[in-house]
Amino acid sequence: MLKKYGVATALSLLIIAAPLSGAHAESINDMQKRQNEIEQKKSEIDKNIDSKNSELNHLESAEKDAAKELESLLKSIDETNKKLKEQEGKVDSENEKLKQLKKEMEKLRNDIRDRQKVLDNRARAIQTTGTATAYLDMIFEANDFKELIDRVTVVSAIVKADQDIMQDQKDDQDKLKVAETTSEKKLENLKVLAVELEVSKNNMESQKQEKNDLVMALANKKDLTKSEQTLLASEQGALTDEEKRLASNIAGEKAKQEAAIKAAEEKRMQEAASSANNSTAINNSGSGSSGSTETVDSGGGGGQFIKPASGILTSGFSERTNPVTGKYESHKGQDIAGGGTITVSAAASGTVVFSGFGASGSGFGGYGYVVKIDHGNGYQTLYGHMRAGSLKVVTGQRVSQGQPIGIMGSTGQSTGQHLHFEIHKNGVPVNPAPYL
Repeated sequence: MLKKYGVATALSLLIIAAPLSGAHAESINDMQKRQNEIEQKKSEIDKNIDSKNSELNHLESAEKDAAKELESLLKSIDETNKKLKEQEGKVDSENEKLKQLKKEMEKLRNDIRDRQKVLDNRARAIQTTGTATAYLDMIFEANDFKELIDRVTVVSAIVKADQDIMQDQKDDQDKLKVAETTSEKKLENLKVLAVELEVSKNNMESQKQEKNDLVMALANKKDLTKSEQTLLASEQGALTDEEKRLASNIAGEKAKQEAAIKAAEEKRMQEAASSANNSTAINNSGSGSSGSTETVDSGGGGGQFIKPASGILTSGFSERTNPVTGKYESHKGQDIAGGGTITVSAAASGTVVFSGFGASGSGFGGYGYVVKIDHGNGYQTLYGHMRAGSLKVVTGQRVSQGQPIGIMGSTGQSTGQHLHFEIHKNGVPVNPAPYL
C-alpha cells in the first residue's frame, strides 16, 4: 500500500509554473498504475475467495461424511459390545458348566478310589486266604444236588459282583478321561474366544480413534479456511478503501491541475498585454522558478529377525526427502512395498507393547495402524501403515516369530501400500538390514 504521494508539494509548484510539469503527470500515473495493481490484486483475491468457498464446501461435505461414518462405526461398536456381552454370558455359562464338570469328575475319582479299595481288599483276601480255592471247595462239599445248586448260585453272584465292580471301574475311568479331555478343549476354546474378542474390540476402537482424528482434522482445517476467508475479505476491503482514496486523490489532483493551468493561462494573457520588456522579465522569472523539484517519500519494507512381509524394498535406512511432507529428514527404517493382500508377521518372538491407530500425541502419530513388539535384550520392532481393521494382536499378548499380526496397508502418512519396518536397540532406531 502506498504511504505518501507528495501531492501538496506538487500542487504548490503547479500554481507557479505556466505549463503542466512532469512531476504532476508522474504522480497521477503512479496512482493510476497503483489502481490497476489494486484491481488485479482484488481479482486474485476474488479467485482465492471462490477457491476457499469451494474448499470449505468440500471440507463441510467431507466432515459430514466422516461424521456419518463415525456414527455408523459407533453403532457397529455398540452392536459389537452387545455381542461381546452375549459372548461373556456364554463364557460365564461355560465356566459354570466347567465347575459342574469338575464336581462330577471329583465324584468319579472318589468312586474309582472306593471301588479300587474294594478290589484291592478282595485281591489281598484271595492271596492270604485262598478264597478262589475255597469257592471250589464250597461247591464240591455240597451234601446234595439242591445244596450244590444253591452254592453255585452264591459263588456266581459273588463273581458277578466282582465283574460288575471291575466293569464300573473301567467305565468310570473312561468317563473321567473323556471328561478331562472335554474340559481341556473347552478351556482352550474359551482362551481362543477371549483373544478373538479382544482383537475385534481393539480393531473397532482403533477405527473409532482414526475417525475421531479425521473429524478433528477436518474441523481444524475448516476453521483455518474460514480464517483465511476472513483475512482475504479484510484484505479486499482494505484494497477497496485504498482504491477509493486513490480515485478521490486523482480527481482532486486533476481538478487542481486544471485550475493551475487555467490560472497560468490567464496570467500569461495578462503578461502578453504588458510591454515586451516586462513580459520578457516575467517569462524569465517564471522559467527560473520551474527548476524546482518534487520530494516524494517512497517508503520501504545379524540374522536374528526375519523379513516381516513379502515385497520389494523401496526405501532403506537413510537420509531422504519425505514424500508426504517434502522435508529432508532421517528415514528410521525400511519400506517394503507390495500389491494385494500381504500378511505382516512378527520378525521375532516377543510381547506386544502397542497395537492400534497411531493418533497424534500418542508417540505413533503418522504411522496409521501400527504394532510395536518388545523382544527383550533392548530390542523392539515397529510395523506401520497397516490396513484398517486388520490388526490380529492386542497389547500385552505374547507372539511367536512369523505369527501374523496384520495386513500391509496405506494408513497414516503414506503415499501407497507398503510396510514401514523399524528395529530399535535400547530405544534408538538402527538399520534393519544387518539384522535380517
